[in-house]
Formats: sequence, structure tokens, C-alpha cells
Amino acid sequence: MQWLKLLSFGSSMNTRSFLQDLDPRSKLIFTATYLSLVTISNDLVSVVFYAIVGLSLILAARLPLAYLWNGLLGLIPLLLTLFCFHMLLGDLKNAILLPCKLIFIITTAIALSATTPPTKLADGLEAILRPLTLVRFPVQNFVCMISVAFRFIPLFIDETDAMMKSHKLKHARYKGEGLRTTTQSLLQLLVALFVAVLRRANQLALAMDARCYLPGNKIRARRLQYSWRDGITILLALALLLIHMLLKGEVFERWIP
Repeated sequence: MQWLKLLSFGSSMNTRSFLQDLDPRSKLIFTATYLSLVTISNDLVSVVFYAIVGLSLILAARLPLAYLWNGLLGLIPLLLTLFCFHMLLGDLKNAILLPCKLIFIITTAIALSATTPPTKLADGLEAILRPLTLVRFPVQNFVCMISVAFRFIPLFIDETDAMMKSHKLKHARYKGEGLRTTTQSLLQLLVALFVAVLRRANQLALAMDARCYLPGNKIRARRLQYSWRDGITILLALALLLIHMLLKGEVFERWIP
């Protein structure tokens, strides 16, 4: 489980890039559009196009290559497993498409989290989902839950890694003694991790109650405000939709008999 520490999520940096100064709402709109189109694309031409878009996104974020590589290094076993599995099935197309889609999703998430603090992401998500309050959806509670979960990802990764190391030391004498012993050890680890998660959640709930925290009483130090950069970003998201329809041929099918 040492590879889990390589995942570069939950930490932001000052890259002084074009993406750094964007409003979080425009970032989320572009990210949601890009990832949705990547997910539904199923041809190699679209994958090449979205690879170019993803590379442009990384260059605009001005992320260090070492930081990006650390985020992808932990996915190498999963990528190889997906590739080998589909190659054994004789499906060369999905053997290429699925690993590429996963790489696009992870790199986009890294670029978003590295250029935007978690508090701004929460504010942007709350602003986008605010119309749902008309149907009595608890937007502020939902955003609070998402932001807390996002902040606790690095903490849970460290705790899982520590449990794995402790588990190996305690059960070293059972090494190589069969599938039953290994299964029992893994079940014990999962139960211990589940108990640790509940304990962390209980501690956080007590701390929030002690400070009389209410999501509706949140005070923002700075209001969200659009700029010309955000207009360009939203136009780029619309351009991605148009290009996707052109690649699929949905526009030409209406004019060509």
C-alpha cells in the first residue's frame, strides 16, 4: 500500500498560472464538461483529441512534471491490469481506451486540486448547486460533507499505510500459510480501518458541535467574482461540446441524406 502515498490529491500550490486565477465555478464547469465527454467517448480519434486538451490543461496549470508523475505512478498496476485483461479478451480498442480515460481523469483531478484550495472548491460547488435549494435539497450540508471527505483523503491514506505496515509485522509468522489465513488477516485489517474511520468521524462531529458549527452560518472572506478568464474558460467548455458533436457526426447527419 506504499503506492497510495504517491496520489497527489488534497493539496494545493501556488503555480502562478492561468488556472490559478480562475473562479472555481468556471473551473468546475470546464472540468465537469471535459470529464463527461472523456467518459462517453469510445473512439481513438476522440481519445487523441482529449489527450491534446489534457496536455494543454497541464501546461496551463504549470504543474511540475515530478508532481504529476507521482500522481500517476500509483496507478501503473491498475493500468497494466486493465490493459492485460482486455488484451486477453482480444479487445485491443478497450485495452487502449480505458487506461487512457483513467489517466485523463486523474490528471484533470490533480490539476484542479493543485490550482484550487479546498475552501474555494467548496464555495464554487455550493454556488453551482444553489438552485437546488428551490427543491429543498440541503446544498450546504452536501458541500460541507464533500469538502470534509476531500480534506481527509491524505489522512486516510497515511492511516491505511500505517495499518498495513503494523499488520505485516504482527502476522509475519503466518506468511505463506494458505489462503484462509490471508483472508482472515485482510478481514481484520478492513474491520480495523472501518473502526478508525468511524472514530475519526465521531471526533470531527464532536469538534464541530463544540464550536457550534452550522453550515448556514458560514462567513466568506472573499466573494466569488467572474473575470474575462472565466468567460474564456466557459467558451472553451462550449467549444468542447461542439467539437465532440462534430467528431460524432451528429451535426452532419441532419444535413447529409
